[in-house]
Amino acid sequence: MKKKIAFIDHNFHQKTRSGDFLREILKREFSINDYWWSFSNKYNLINDVKQYDYFFFFQSLLPLEDLLKIKDKQIIWAPMYDNLDKSKNFWKKIKFLNIKILSFSDPIKKLCEKYGCNYLSLKFAKKEKFIKSKNKKKVNIFFWYRNNVSIYDWIDCFNIKDINQILYLDRPDPGRESEKINLQDLRKYKIKLLKKDFFSKTKYLKLIKNCDVFVCSRKQEGIGMSFIEALAMGKYLIFHNDFTMKEYVKDKKIGLSIPRNLSKKIDTTFILKSYKYRYFHAIDLYNNWSKNKNKLIEFCNSDRKSDFNNPIYYFYFVKDYLRKIKFYFDNLLT
Repeated sequence: MKKKIAFIDHNFHQKTRSGDFLREILKREFSINDYWWSFSNKYNLINDVKQYDYFFFFQSLLPLEDLLKIKDKQIIWAPMYDNLDKSKNFWKKIKFLNIKILSFSDPIKKLCEKYGCNYLSLKFAKKEKFIKSKNKKKVNIFFWYRNNVSIYDWIDCFNIKDINQILYLDRPDPGRESEKINLQDLRKYKIKLLKKDFFSKTKYLKLIKNCDVFVCSRKQEGIGMSFIEALAMGKYLIFHNDFTMKEYVKDKKIGLSIPRNLSKKIDTTFILKSYKYRYFHAIDLYNNWSKNKNKLIEFCNSDRKSDFNNPIYYFYFVKDYLRKIKFYFDNLLT
């Protein structure tokens, strides 16, 4: 009989299904029960799942104080670099709770090494169908506006005459507003504006397949599913020089980091001629992922290194409780 694991994920991912590649691996060993949290139920969810022996958290954890209730169980967490708490206080608690870390970026790996946490480092990759561009000189560019990367951050890398079309998906992240582009710039840069709350995965990938250049929509990524898919199709990447993107781009044939002062514009002919180089680079990444991904099963089942008897780790939790009590009484007295 398969062991049961609670896969705990944000309810937004019910649409995007971005954690499914991990479910595909885990289901070989475990019977998976999904639990979707939102900010309204995050603080009650622990009572629904504490009967399990294995817990897998994708991207976000429950409050660490709640995890004290299951500290004797197997807890595995795949954090995302772009929204990670990097403080000493936080990582000492992670160490105390003996949470196993599945790392998809070098900075997370270094945090685990610094604080002595148990971790497995993997680099995710995908395999997509290679589509050769029909263009000879001019490029089609795909850009999804999400939050902190603007079209004006990268558009000057190109000569306007070398752009056939910019496919601009205007779908900001929750809490963000669309960026303002005047009518003159829409015409000048040959922008085709798409406004839609949600695209199916098939439709989204079709949009990317019809382009030559993919502009990464965030300055930082947790895994970077969208740019990994684009790279797997041989697309040229425009990205901020941060994690995780720069871990995948080894030279200028694959992509260009911004911001940078260019003495000359991007040679789009070079982009169109170097498709296969990028595609075979992505194949190498995918082969490496295929070879190592099943280590996750062994990692989930590995022995836990307990620090529960070390009193110094309780200090980090007690300190937070005292801070909350002080905050409560300060408000009571005002």
